[in-house]
Amino acid sequence: MQKTSCEIVLLPLPIGEKSWEQMDTAYFRNELSTITCWVAENARTLRRFISGLQMGINIPNLDILELTRDTKQQDIEAFLNENLNKSKIGVCSEAGMPCIADPGNKIVEWAHKRNLTVSPLIGPSSLLLTLAASGLNGQSFTFHGYAPLKDDELKNWAKTLGQNEKRTPAHIFIETPYRTDRLVQWFIKNIPQDFKLCIGYDLHGENQTIVTKTITDWRNSVPEIGKVPCVFIIGK
Repeated sequence: MQKTSCEIVLLPLPIGEKSWEQMDTAYFRNELSTITCWVAENARTLRRFISGLQMGINIPNLDILELTRDTKQQDIEAFLNENLNKSKIGVCSEAGMPCIADPGNKIVEWAHKRNLTVSPLIGPSSLLLTLAASGLNGQSFTFHGYAPLKDDELKNWAKTLGQNEKRTPAHIFIETPYRTDRLVQWFIKNIPQDFKLCIGYDLHGENQTIVTKTITDWRNSVPEIGKVPCVFIIGK
């Protein structure tokens, strides 16, 4: 099946101060310089990032659609259809890999229906970085997204841990920074003692920390993380 000429480029943004040290390649910059049409979770973040690279890109000339949970599907499709004549349409998240824990998959789904080429560039994902460094099951894992707000929903999920499983998969959660410490305390109080909890925060930042302990060990030293982006992984 023949591909159409427009290419969808999934271009990651840094997740911390140290990300760019690893991401800054000639290939990345070349791809970035060829894109004038964007779908971004936050247009201001994208403009600030591109401006900071001082590559001579005309920031005001960039055509950017902000993609949030509230963006209407008809607005997305109208923007994309208007720009099908472009050689490339860039897609980026607020931070990290687009389409992973963000709504960028709507663009990719649209692209596949029209037989467009989708090209993901290499970049950081706080979920996978934490999982790789956790020592927990990297061959079987589930990303649950944001933890439920209600304790009853969390308790119902916790009851299923380890049931009918020969090898316990890793369960990955994220949380809004101002609720991080609440979730830490809940996990430590309610997860069975023989399970482990990995806490990863400030990924690629100056204070990057990824620590895995048993629930029993965590109970002896409950951490206070504060309002810092955090990834939690539970497993054995």
